[in-house]
Amino acid sequence: MTRQPLPTIAAGARATKSIATCARLLALAGLDELLQGEGQYTLFAPTDLAFGELSPEVMAALESDRAKLRTTLEYHILSIDRELSQIRNGKVSTREGTLLTSSVTDGGLQLDHANVCGSSQRCANGVIHQIDAVLFPGFTPAPSTAAQDESPWSGRRRASRASNAIPRTVAQAAEALFQSSVSPLPIGPASR
Repeated sequence: MTRQPLPTIAAGARATKSIATCARLLALAGLDELLQGEGQYTLFAPTDLAFGELSPEVMAALESDRAKLRTTLEYHILSIDRELSQIRNGKVSTREGTLLTSSVTDGGLQLDHANVCGSSQRCANGVIHQIDAVLFPGFTPAPSTAAQDESPWSGRRRASRASNAIPRTVAQAAEALFQSSVSPLPIGPASR
């Protein structure tokens, strides 16, 4: 019995129904040619549900600007074949040229704000890992509410205390002067 040869990443993406939008956009951006080639790659492929989370305006903008589409999709590609077990906490270099943040959590692997989901697909020239969000270069996560809370370690104070500490305007300074328990020095001619 002969074994079927593994498909390339481009062919594997086209054959996987849950990432059909990603496969279509890879072809539109001209990246399917790269992913059919000889090199070894890792594709973090957003699912159709992930693309569905984007607004119609964002999708239309990506599809109409091929350079931006290519840049965005290159941010999902590593120029090296990496199984999930080989990816650690840290930064990984993308084909786009910037670094993607990877975090190993109890729930699995997270890339920026996307989680790896579904099963991985081994291909002749690398591997496809499905993710649950579309990644954009330059992503900066919003601080969590817990990170914004007051803490003895944060050096931040409650707004009510901090706003009284330093007046921001001349009017606030004057008001603070009249509300303080310390009597101000008299203004006028010096007493003799």
